[in-house]
Amino acid sequence: MNPEGAVALVTGGATRVGRVIAAALAAEGVSIAIHYRGSAEEAKTAATEISAAGGTAAIFQADLTVEDQLDALIPAITHRFGSLNILINSASIYRQVPMDETDRAEWDENIALHAWAPFRLAQLMVRQLDGSPGKIINLNDAHLARPQRFAYGVSKAALSAITRSLAGAVGPNIQVNELALGAILPPPDWSEERIQKLTAKIPARRWGSPDDVARAIIALIRSDYINAETIHVDGGVTGTRK
Repeated sequence: MNPEGAVALVTGGATRVGRVIAAALAAEGVSIAIHYRGSAEEAKTAATEISAAGGTAAIFQADLTVEDQLDALIPAITHRFGSLNILINSASIYRQVPMDETDRAEWDENIALHAWAPFRLAQLMVRQLDGSPGKIINLNDAHLARPQRFAYGVSKAALSAITRSLAGAVGPNIQVNELALGAILPPPDWSEERIQKLTAKIPARRWGSPDDVARAIIALIRSDYINAETIHVDGGVTGTRK
């Protein structure tokens, strides 16, 4: 797919990695629907920056764990832009809640945001495409076994299965892939010592940047043959793990 002239939804597109993805796609000529849940000011700033650079962006608020808000998102985008060709599922929560502290609320929110919402958005996008080409790219985690973030890890493993099942269900004109991210942006509360300790374990000997993620997404959008794949953006950690 030539990204120029396409329309993309980036969930969680107001902050961190999602924001960089939105700006990078806009620079390729994609009209951007920036989704946010609570980061209204950040979303407005992201859209303003894209517009100032000559791109097109609009912001859309929704809590993706609330069914009616989830279902209303794509209709709102198609009302604004006329269509939706690209779906980037980037919205995420990342709480440290181990197995023995995981309750039903924690479980349900993780599954809703990381599994049901990406599937439901894909389902709604495919319906409105009605056979036209499209791309679905899910942002996942390179490390799915997360004992200290139990529901998070389980829900991200479900997302990986959803990626493959969708790829088999929506072809041949729509390709579905996922990026499994490693060390991209350190959490705000990490010390420099902790950051450097992890850096030493990465074959690339550096943390990745959101730009690395954005470039991988653009490559997947441009390819019409890569499908049902997990692309690890982790500096070589997964490929060299013993």
